[in-house]
Amino acid sequence: SLLDDENDQAASMAMAELLSRDEKQLEPVLRKLQESSDPRLRKRIHQLQSTIFLRRRRKSFSCNLSEKKLNLLEGLIQLHLLWFDNDSSGSLRKQWNKLVAGARKYRPDTLESLAYFMRKMNFACTHKDDLDPDHICLGTVLDDAAGADFMMCSIACLIAAHWNLHLRITQSAETDFILLDDARNILVPANDWDYLPCDHKNYIFEFWTVPMLLRYATALLFTCAVSADSFRYVYTIGSCLS
Repeated sequence: SLLDDENDQAASMAMAELLSRDEKQLEPVLRKLQESSDPRLRKRIHQLQSTIFLRRRRKSFSCNLSEKKLNLLEGLIQLHLLWFDNDSSGSLRKQWNKLVAGARKYRPDTLESLAYFMRKMNFACTHKDDLDPDHICLGTVLDDAAGADFMMCSIACLIAAHWNLHLRITQSAETDFILLDDARNILVPANDWDYLPCDHKNYIFEFWTVPMLLRYATALLFTCAVSADSFRYVYTIGSCLS
């Protein structure tokens, strides 16, 4: 078998050939070989299984994105996993649930109480020119309490929904992402969660939908991949935008 060949190039060609075949036929063979006593063969089998898993994850996100089937939280989790592929959805949900649990004592059911909670958690917007995957991927944003303004809006919007506070995401004239409640009061994450009561002027806003936000996040990650000259991520993220 070329899979246990000492020549890495020969083994890579064999792996590429296997990956071009039907996955349903390939998987039983890989399961059988993964228990091999040959460590080199086991390693390559695990690499093949990992590649198949990641390919399915990418296809699932791409399909759901194009068909507009994702809710915001699920979409952000799946997008994070495309970049940080060693993370798990379970660990991300645990992070998220911890944040929601921490919000209970603040009861963020108004824009003002939501702003107070986000400040207490030290959530802050990064500079709009500071393009970094850590500022776009949900897990790292929750870890660092720092991220792009649209991510701050997304997190705040999702938190608010637990207390039946309906918020919408839009952009200000200065292109900052902001939050509006049903009374058209405004919250500006980029300005230290500044609360602006409705001034009753007839502003016209274009509200961002979940598919719009997820496509925007995906496009930003694609830009990060291109800037980093990472072919792997260019392909992985780029294929979701096609």
